[in-house]
Amino acid sequence: MGGYNNLLKLSRYIKKCKFNFFAGIAGMIICSIMYTPVPYLMGYVIDKVLIPHKSYIELYKIIAVLILLHVLRYVISIFSKSIFIKVQNSVVNEVRVSMMDKIIDLPMSFLGKKEKGYILSRISECGNIGSLFSPMFINTFLSIFDFIFALIMMITLSYKLTIIVIIIVPVYFFTVRHSSNQLSESTKLMLETGAVLSGETYEVLNGIEEIKILNGKKIQLRKFKNKLNQMVKSSIKQSKQILFFMENILLVNNLAAILILLFSGIFILNNQLTIGIYTAFIAYMNKIFATTSSFASLGMTVKPVCVSIERTQEFLEMNDENTEKCEIINENIDSISIENLSFKYEENGENIIDKLNFKMNKGDKVLIKGENGTGKSTLIKNILGLYSPTEGEIFINDKKYSLIDKRSIRSKIGVVSQNVFLFRGSILDNILYGQTNKSKEDVVSLIKKYNLEKYIQGFENGLETEINQNGIGISGGQTQIIAFLRATIAKKDVIILDEGTSNMDTETRKIILKILSERDICNILMIISHQEDGIEFVNKTLCLKKTNDN
Repeated sequence: MGGYNNLLKLSRYIKKCKFNFFAGIAGMIICSIMYTPVPYLMGYVIDKVLIPHKSYIELYKIIAVLILLHVLRYVISIFSKSIFIKVQNSVVNEVRVSMMDKIIDLPMSFLGKKEKGYILSRISECGNIGSLFSPMFINTFLSIFDFIFALIMMITLSYKLTIIVIIIVPVYFFTVRHSSNQLSESTKLMLETGAVLSGETYEVLNGIEEIKILNGKKIQLRKFKNKLNQMVKSSIKQSKQILFFMENILLVNNLAAILILLFSGIFILNNQLTIGIYTAFIAYMNKIFATTSSFASLGMTVKPVCVSIERTQEFLEMNDENTEKCEIINENIDSISIENLSFKYEENGENIIDKLNFKMNKGDKVLIKGENGTGKSTLIKNILGLYSPTEGEIFINDKKYSLIDKRSIRSKIGVVSQNVFLFRGSILDNILYGQTNKSKEDVVSLIKKYNLEKYIQGFENGLETEINQNGIGISGGQTQIIAFLRATIAKKDVIILDEGTSNMDTETRKIILKILSERDICNILMIISHQEDGIEFVNKTLCLKKTNDN
């Protein structure tokens, strides 16, 4: 898991900002070139200016050159790293959008089995990908040029010392490599336990009311602590690996410096090396070791990124709801046929619906009734394409549902459920959600047409009243009125009320049922309700029974 080939999967995101990407690389290469003469000039000052001649003018000239090189390098470095910050944000945001786009299209059979907190943590991991394009990482990758230039200068200064460094480099490399691999493994474990903890945290926040009502604090805390302890263990393990990683590098680096000092001292005493050359050589050697360390520990940075890319790709490469070549349905929905439909949520579970046959045609108003657990809402989820039948088929206008694009079907269906989800924004925003060719005037006109003005005027700012996510602070009846307007603002072929009036008061329910009875608002109307009074206008009834009663 987390192979380097995963990096290639980011190429399509890089292409969108390739000019900035290559401009940033060019700037960093120039910075590397500009640093190359700096150690040499510093050694030159010691050997040729300070010790033999003590020339102030020569010293000032070289110092001026060094200052100029550093200032130019600073300007170019800031420019190129600023570009990479843009690239970093661009790539991460594109990946996040792709993730959200895919998740929305994933089948409910998958999403329903995953904790929301777990999925949220996986989306958050997109941020890890950004480290791959951080100026620090790019600088590490491009330090290969520092290595090449430094090696050339070292050979020029002292090939004997260079041979010693070349012998040390593999030892240094494999020491760092081993430590970074250990750290990479512990990082993967911590990411996974962190995702599981996020899922548990989300469950607590999502079910806080039930936890309070059921006095489930101790139970939930115990579950939370178990998940937390797992993450703490993995975090401690990672911290220890970081400690060993840093100390191992420091030890090898110090031993190498002492060894070079030993041989340099011998060469200086034998007049085979000058102090200035030694000074310059040490600076270049530090560059060599820094680059070696960076590449040896590259896995520590890249591996977690590769893991995050792979985990992200698990979602991006999953089959969505429309896995087969699907036909977009443009005509109106005039018939829905259910043939031998069976459905179960779990592969080894019992059928919720078993061999159901039913047909609805244009003009039908259908009451779907049955006890709790007989599959009424499950049938609606199958008709909406949220789930696919285990056996059997649904036909839309005599076309197999499985061969039709589900989004094109849903665009022709309006739904009012018992538990309506409202989005952050105004009441108007929620009514117009998903509509591209409707306006406030259309909403006002519809409200007047249905005589629902007093219900909207009851809100503090009417249609412009702001609501919290999921309608917190708005009654269930008000929420269902908003959902009813949302379902009927555009002419839909099918309207489904899944206990869609259950939270309304008696007067409001009568108004809605009167609209459904007297007005031609759709081709096919489906009503799920335990309350049958006022629904005498239906012309068909589908009575579902529990499968073990058949």
